[in-house]
Amino acid sequence: MPEVNANTDDGHIIGPITTWAGARDVDDGSSVDTTATSFTNFTAVHKFSGRGGGSTFKVERSFMYFDTSGITGTVASANFKIGGGSGNDGSIIAVKSNAFGGDGGTALSAADFDAIPGWTDGASQASNVTNYSVAVTSGWNNNSLNTFAATSDLLADMKNNNVVIVCFLDYTNDYLNVEPTSAGTFNISGRFTETSTVSLRPRIDYTLATGYSHDIMGLAAASIGKVNTVATANVGKISGT
Repeated sequence: MPEVNANTDDGHIIGPITTWAGARDVDDGSSVDTTATSFTNFTAVHKFSGRGGGSTFKVERSFMYFDTSGITGTVASANFKIGGGSGNDGSIIAVKSNAFGGDGGTALSAADFDAIPGWTDGASQASNVTNYSVAVTSGWNNNSLNTFAATSDLLADMKNNNVVIVCFLDYTNDYLNVEPTSAGTFNISGRFTETSTVSLRPRIDYTLATGYSHDIMGLAAASIGKVNTVATANVGKISGT
């Protein structure tokens, strides 16, 4: 099964410590790290109890991009593979991002903290952003590889775009805009491309569709089952093309 690895410019952004709305919906993070081999708080939401009953919060997100310029056929299926570190009492989801300048040509910056097309402050992102993976809310493995399925939006972008840019963020609180009810750190650990353990480096594995895989008159190949009663898997050419 072919794979595409994350670029070595991948990185992590930590937001400021402030109110829930401020921590989650802030435009710019407070610090960026693009050299770490792994982060305990690959995705994380923190709630800190303050004096007098008040609370403050902090949110952490990770960003990667993948060179998909060599993929021209229809992608039938794909999975994210992220090596775990230490820490797995949180959740994670991958969404489309336009960090790194939107094309991988610019270094990750604090301003990329909310570089997520469709992001809407003060709301759940369930109907706003483009999901690139299913949500993972349990079963994350420390110090081993975690595999979770991609969505049809990622499959399409892998075929159509030269670069796929991904933000990994906490699902339960950050993505859904649910303020944690208790103090603590809710995190998922993850490894970056710089990790020395090659088998745990982040990547996407994928399978290309077999047989005929081109669009016809604007209709996506994935939606075409037969051409003149012949299954598309058995179609090599149409009218000699």
